[in-house]
Parts: sequence; structure tokens; C-alpha cells
Amino acid sequence: MKNKLLILFLASNIGMASAVDLTCHGRFVNPITDICWSCMFPMFIGPIPMVFNIGNQKGGTIIDDGKAIPPGFPYLSSGKLPVGMCTCMDRPELPVGLMMSWYEPSRFVDVTRTPFCMVGLGGVDMSAGLSDLLPAPGHGETTHDGEQVSSFYQAHWFVDPIMAILGIMDVGCNLGASKSMDLMFMSEVDPTWNDDSLSIIFSPEVVLFSSLPAQLACGVDCIASSLPNTGSDNKFLVPAPYYARPTSATNPASAANPSKYLFWCGGCQGALYPLNGNNSDHAHAVQSSILTSEKLNGLIHRMGLEDMTTGVFGMCNNLLPDMFMTKSEWKYSMTYPVPQTAYSPACCNAFGETDSTWNSGASFPYTGEDFTYMQYHERDCCFL
Repeated sequence: MKNKLLILFLASNIGMASAVDLTCHGRFVNPITDICWSCMFPMFIGPIPMVFNIGNQKGGTIIDDGKAIPPGFPYLSSGKLPVGMCTCMDRPELPVGLMMSWYEPSRFVDVTRTPFCMVGLGGVDMSAGLSDLLPAPGHGETTHDGEQVSSFYQAHWFVDPIMAILGIMDVGCNLGASKSMDLMFMSEVDPTWNDDSLSIIFSPEVVLFSSLPAQLACGVDCIASSLPNTGSDNKFLVPAPYYARPTSATNPASAANPSKYLFWCGGCQGALYPLNGNNSDHAHAVQSSILTSEKLNGLIHRMGLEDMTTGVFGMCNNLLPDMFMTKSEWKYSMTYPVPQTAYSPACCNAFGETDSTWNSGASFPYTGEDFTYMQYHERDCCFL
């Protein structure tokens, strides 16, 4: 019912928005041309311990770092199940299944200068009737010696389980509680989004990472996130133990890569804290919008709006909230104003990875100053 009301409300505003407001631009996400489908890799499929990869995509699988056999699960760790096999205690009728792991395009983020502008829904302006009720600031910037040094964006978090909607890998795998598109979060209604002092409610640890050494560590995160992944040795099929071993430190999901542990850093985009729309590390629009989307991801987790999707606690059901964003479990690609699939070979990025290799022409005046980013979330599954 909630989804139907949302669609009805959006439809009633489309005509009005296009006629009276020319500051809101966007485009619906095209699942064929706009989504980086190779970003689903690396992919693990049991029981043969093999990892599939295309284009040396960065990321981890369920077999990395012992996520599939954590302490406290003696049945799994005792060797009674072969590698690549799994069991779910909530499915006694089908006790044994195959482990699968991939990156699912399941969320997208609007980053906009204009409050209530739904970039990923075709540029629909929802401000009619809402701007007076919920006044929200628009895009802001701070300059120093004529150069912009900080910025502010509004952002929206959408549930968009494309694989479930298209019926891909939806047989025997739980692809989350929601199998329809939905608007989960609007920054315009959150008072912490434009107030650093209020945002400490969701991230009190921000006081620990405001020091100079903590900020300098983000330079290391930038380098570590941007190194090309050489762990798969340019092979299509790679034995899982080889791929996951610590020597593949160029992969941000590897235990040997420092990016995995610098959780307060957004790599080349800047610092993730505070978890709101204020960016003090503004370099250009693409960089700042990416940082905003990553900050929103962290905030969504802190609010308990995302569930665990990896390891034993995520591959069988999605009932436990994931309160802490793990950067290596997420990747992203731009879908608007220019789909990253059009000009980037890898076409998606690890969190914190430099955008200097693809950002040329990705932002332009008037219709190219608002952004949509598809979010790819690691999905572990016990395929039954």
C-alpha cells in the first residue's frame, strides 16, 4: 500500500514539476544501459571453490576472512560440510545448500542541489506542498580566495532490487525483505543532515577522528583503494584460496589492505564524518557528490535501515540490522548525468577509489549538476 501511495504521489507531481521548475533534472535508471553488470563480480559459486571475476573487479566474497565459518558455529567449522556448502537453521526442510556470493545492484542514491528533486525518478520535483511544510536548505558552498572549499547537497536513498524485479537469482536466494522499488530516506526531513552538532547523535565517535593524524590516514586510504586489483592474476577462473590470500593487498576487500580498517575515511573523496550533507573536502562536483552518497550510506546503516547480507548472519535471512557500514561490501557507479558504463572500462568503483580516471565530462552546467549513483552491495546466499 505504501508503494502504491508513493507512485500515485509522484505521478501527480510529474506534470507540474516539468512545467514550473527547470532546476530539477534527472533520468530513470535504465537496467540495460546504465547498470555496470560486471560490477557483480567477484562471484563465488560452491561447491567447487572457484571465484569468477571479469575485468579484475574489486571486492570480496563469502570465503574471505572466514565469514562463512565464524567462531561459535562448530557445525560449519568442524569440517562436516565441504567447502562451498552451507546450511540454514531457519530452513530445516532443506538443510544443505550451495554458497553463492556476488555484488547485487540493489540501491541507488540521488545527490541533488535542489531539495525534493528526485533525480533518479526522471527529475521529478516533489517540493509542491512539501517545501512549506518541510523547509530544507538547497545547495550551498563556501569559498576561500575565490576557490570553493566546501559544499552541501541533499540526498535520497532508494531501494531498487533490480535482480529480484527481473527475476535474476531469485530462486532459492533471499534477496532482502523488499522486492519492489521504494523510497527509504529523504535528507530533507532529517534535521541532522545540515547540522554538524546534531549529527553526532548517530555518530558520536566523530570526536575521535577529527585530529590531524586521523585525517592524514585518509591519504593512505586513497592510495590503498585506488590500486588496481591484481589478486585474480587476470584469470577468469581462480581457485578461491589463491584469490583470498593476504598477498592480494591491492584489493580493498583483502585483509591485507588498510582501506578495510580506515572506516572513518572516504579515501580520495575525503573524510566520511560527519555523516551529513556538509562536505568540507570539496574539490569538484563529482568528488563531492560521491562523498555525499558514501556518507548517506553510513548514515543509513547507523539508523538500522540496512540488514546484514554477508556471512552466516546474512546469507540465510535478512532480519538482523547492520548498524555499521563495511566499505569493502559496497561499490558504486554513476548512472546520471552520464552513465559510467559509457566511458569507464571497469565501470564501477570501490569506496574511496579515485574518480580522476573517469570524471572528465561527468558533470556539466545546467542539466549535469545533480547525480544518481547505483550502489552494489555484497550479497551472500545459501542457495537452496
